[in-house]
Amino acid sequence: MLKRKPLPVLIALSIAMPLGVANTAFAAKKHPQHLTYEQAYARCKVHVDTLPRDAQSQRYTRGAACMHMFGYRL
Repeated sequence: MLKRKPLPVLIALSIAMPLGVANTAFAAKKHPQHLTYEQAYARCKVHVDTLPRDAQSQRYTRGAACMHMFGYRL
């Protein structure tokens, strides 16, 4: 029967853990930059225009969520 030595496994884990945590910290989502109202509206209009014209409530909801992301309320 093979005996495993826990020391190499422990060393490997102690090296890998900080690297894994650092990668998740760098992958944190950045907040969008602050745009003027007109710039934010123009950006959001592109996303809203992908929905059909007869889906008014979905268009309003998507537009409001997008504007809220840039710091504006409708």
